[in-house]
Amino acid sequence: MIYCVYTDIHSISQRGDDNINIVLNPTADKPMYEQIKEQIRQAVISGELKNNELLPSVRQLAAQQNVSAITVKRAYSDLEHEGIIYTSAGKGTFVRAPDKSAVMEQYKQRRLAEFSQYADKMLSEGFTAEELIGAINIITERK
Repeated sequence: MIYCVYTDIHSISQRGDDNINIVLNPTADKPMYEQIKEQIRQAVISGELKNNELLPSVRQLAAQQNVSAITVKRAYSDLEHEGIIYTSAGKGTFVRAPDKSAVMEQYKQRRLAEFSQYADKMLSEGFTAEELIGAINIITERK
């Protein structure tokens, strides 16, 4: 009999004297690049990562997180497209701390679009609008 055990990967990426905590869960529904992206975005919003702060290189972060460089490159590319980081040839990848309210608004819009797609799918599968609203109300009451 063979047992397979999955655990969360926990790594700390070195950035000079500071550390950035990135915790990846290989069994999560979200792809690894999304987990990296969300955690870097949150670190920028919270102020843990400062404007113009150097991030680990793609290779460094990939090695530290035990993931493919392509995974980290995808996360960095998406964050650069969102305006949260920028890359300077030969120098590295840096934080571009934009207006936090603008970042949050973009994030909310993206999440609402995802929710809308999911709700559309559920409606096409036979759920009613009342059932979806009821589920949202239950969640809201728990908060």
